[in-house]
Amino acid sequence: MKDTLVFDVRYLRDGVFNEQEVDIPVTQINFELEEVQFISTVRGNVQLLRHGEVDVYVIAEVSTDIEMQCGKCLELFRTEINASFEVQFTPRKNTDQIEDEELDSGERYFDGETLDISDDTRKALILHIPIWPVCSQLCAGLCFQCGTNLNEEKCLCEETDESENKALEVHSPFAELEQMLESAKLDAESKTNKHKENSPKNGTPKT
Repeated sequence: MKDTLVFDVRYLRDGVFNEQEVDIPVTQINFELEEVQFISTVRGNVQLLRHGEVDVYVIAEVSTDIEMQCGKCLELFRTEINASFEVQFTPRKNTDQIEDEELDSGERYFDGETLDISDDTRKALILHIPIWPVCSQLCAGLCFQCGTNLNEEKCLCEETDESENKALEVHSPFAELEQMLESAKLDAESKTNKHKENSPKNGTPKT
C-alpha cells in the first residue's frame, strides 16, 4: 500500500502495467474547500504504463469520504465520492515550463524519474462533489414558515395552511364569481342552441 501520489517510474518496462494500491492522507492534497470537509484518506488504484521509451501513461480510480451541508434541511451529512482519470506524462525538455500552464493546457511533464498525480487527483475528486447536495432523495427539508426540520417532526404550519385554504374556498367572493360565470356560460350556450333550431333551412322559414 502506497501512501503518496509521487511515483518512481525509472524501472517501468515498456508495455507492462505496474499496478499499485494507494491510501493517501488528505493533508497531502490541497483541496482548499471551506464548505466541504474531507474526513477520510484518499484511497484507490493506480496503474502506470511506459508508452514507448519515455512517456508514461497513468490510469487512476480514487475515492474519499466527505462531510457537507444538505441543501434542503441544512444538516451535515457524509457521503463518498468516486473519480477516475487518465493522463499521459512526457519528460520535461524545458526547465522553464510552468506547472500551472501544464494543468491548463492538459499536458503533463515530469523529470524522467518521478511523477506526481496529486493535482490530477484533486481536480478529479472536486469535479464529483455534488453541486446541490442533499442528505437523501427523500429529504423533506425545512418548513418555509417556522423552520422546523420536517425529517424529524411535523410542524403545525401545514395543517393551518390547509384549514385556511378551505376557509378561503368557502368564503372567498371569487368562488361565487366563478359560479356566476359558469351559469352565464351555460345560459349563453342554451340560447345559441335555440337560435340554431329556429333558423331557416335552405331559405325556407320554419313555421
